Amino acid sequence: MLGAYYFFFFVGFGALYPMLPLFLRENGLSGGQIGIITGIGPIMTVLFQPLWGMIVDRWQAQRLVLFTTLSVAALLSLLYPQVGGYALFLLLFAGMAAFHSSGVPILDSISLRTVAKHGGDYGSLRLWGAIGFAVASWVAGKLSDLSGLQAIFYVYAVAMASCVLLTRALPKEPAEMKFELLKGLGKLIRLPRFLVFLFGTFLIFGTIQANNSYYSIFFTAIGGNVAGVGLSFLIAAGSEAPVMKFAGRLISRTGLIGALVLSGSIAALRWLFYGMEPSPVLVMSLLFVQGLSTGIYIPAAAEFVRRNTPEEIRVTALGIYSAIGNGLGSMAGTMVGGLLLDRVGIFGTYTVFGIASLVGVAAMVSLRFIKK
Repeated sequence: MLGAYYFFFFVGFGALYPMLPLFLRENGLSGGQIGIITGIGPIMTVLFQPLWGMIVDRWQAQRLVLFTTLSVAALLSLLYPQVGGYALFLLLFAGMAAFHSSGVPILDSISLRTVAKHGGDYGSLRLWGAIGFAVASWVAGKLSDLSGLQAIFYVYAVAMASCVLLTRALPKEPAEMKFELLKGLGKLIRLPRFLVFLFGTFLIFGTIQANNSYYSIFFTAIGGNVAGVGLSFLIAAGSEAPVMKFAGRLISRTGLIGALVLSGSIAALRWLFYGMEPSPVLVMSLLFVQGLSTGIYIPAAAEFVRRNTPEEIRVTALGIYSAIGNGLGSMAGTMVGGLLLDRVGIFGTYTVFGIASLVGVAAMVSLRFIKK
C-alpha cells in the first residue's frame, strides 16, 4: 500500500512540474513571472512542512493531515485551468505547494517506522515514487499534445485524489516529524568544510532543480514537441534508479569528494552543452547522464554530511543540507533562471547554469584542502 501511495503521489508531481512552465508561457507570462511561480514551491515547502510536523507530533494525526491537505491540493489544481493572470496563477500554485508539502515527510516517517517494525526495504518503497514521476511525465506529455497543456492539472488532481482514497489503508504507525533546523546551528557554522559543501550544493543542486522547471521551454525551443518533453523526463528520471543502486561502489572507489566533483562536473557540462543549441535527437540520446549526475550526487552528499558533522547534530545538519539544496537552491535557481530567460534567452540561461555549476564544482575540489 505504501508503494502505491508513493506511486500516485509522484504521478502528480511528474505531471505538473515538468509542463507547468510551458502552460504559463502559453498563457502569456514572462520568464521572470514563470521563475517566481515555480520558485514559490520550495518556499512554501520550507514554511509549511514544520506546521504539518507540529500537527502530526501533537495529535498523531498523520492520516487526517494527508487526507485534508491532499484533498485541498486536488481541488486547487482543478481551478488552475479556469483562471487567468499572473496573480491568480501565483496564488493557486502557492496553495497547491503548501498543501501537498505534507506528503513526503509524513510518508517517509510512516515508511521508515513500518520497515523497522515489520521488516522490508525502504528503498524499494521509495522507488515507486521515481517510477510514478517518470511515467507521469511521459503520459502528461502525450495528453498535452492531444488535448492541451491544461491536462496536466487534471492528471495531478486524479493522482492526489487517488492518494486520498488510499489514506485509510495506510499503516497506523506513529509518526515523528522533527524540523529543528536551528538546533546545533552554532556548531555547524564553525565547520568550514560543511559551509563550503553547502555553498557547492547550493549551486550544483540549485541548477539541477532549475533544469526541471526550464527543460520544457528549452526542448521546445530546439524544435522538440510537448510529447518529447514527457519522454525526456521518463528517460532522465528512469536513469537515476540503476545508478543509485551501484552508487555506493563508485563512491568507495573515487572517494566522497571525487564522487561529488564527478557528478557536479557532469551536470555542469550538460548545461553548457544545452547552451550550444543542440538538436533534439542529440539531447535525448544523452539524457542518461542525469543518472550519472543526480544518481551519484544525492547519496554522496548525504554520506558527506554524515561523515563530516558531529553525531549529536547530524540530524540538524541533514535538515540544513536539504533546506539549502532542495529549498533555497531550487528557489534561487528557478527565480534567477526566469530573469535570465527574459534577458539572454533559454540558451544563455543554460550557459549561466553551467558556469554556476562549475563554481560549485570548484568549491567541492577545495574540500580536499580543508581539514575536518
